[in-house]
Amino acid sequence: MKKLMVYSLSSLLLLTSCATILTGSSRKVLLESNPTGAVVYVNGMELGTTPALIKLKADDRLDFRLKDYKDKVVVVDSRFNLVAIINGVSLVGWGIDALTGSLRRVKTKYIKVDLDTQSLAVQGYLEKGRISKVVIDEMSQVIETTIVLE
Repeated sequence: MKKLMVYSLSSLLLLTSCATILTGSSRKVLLESNPTGAVVYVNGMELGTTPALIKLKADDRLDFRLKDYKDKVVVVDSRFNLVAIINGVSLVGWGIDALTGSLRRVKTKYIKVDLDTQSLAVQGYLEKGRISKVVIDEMSQVIETTIVLE
């Protein structure tokens, strides 16, 4: 009887948080841009230049920035992690997988973006001008910036 109890408890602990243990919450994704050399920001943090192999989590925000080109924003696709089903009726396993973010898995292994050139009217507007006034209206959540071109 004691052996059965030990085996049952051991199997319960081993089968908890299966998605966290087997797949984790992140995946390495190859990032490329056309043209190459764009700086990649993941959730606001600079992590490299294209081409780059970067570990991403579900719903990460990617910003691709290159001088004289418009910024491109991509949100990483994700889907339900089927490995989590092994948790079965274990609330502990489902809870751990939810807390670690392993219930969702990055869907793609490759992201390529085409960067568009900026129009001449917009290109370099901050280098040629100065900010003369900034008005922040917290009630309507509007920021108004006045730039004087010199």
